[in-house]
Amino acid sequence: MRTRAIRPGDIVFCNKGGRLFHAKVTGIATDTAGTLLIAPIERNISVRQVKASEIADHWAHNVATRRQDRPPNGQTTLDL
Repeated sequence: MRTRAIRPGDIVFCNKGGRLFHAKVTGIATDTAGTLLIAPIERNISVRQVKASEIADHWAHNVATRRQDRPPNGQTTLDL
């Protein structure tokens, strides 16, 4: 998998030495190309780096944004 689209905050599914686990990406390693710094979600995993070849799947973390033409819920008006 290419790591170009993976950003900090994204969730990745990793296969490190036959162990499958989910992790949150905390950064991109600067010393080696294609290596990501991760924080595993499962409790019994101590891996902190994965290579691009060890990433099985990727979910992007998208921040929800409010449309500019729509007022917040607390600011709606009631016409009587």
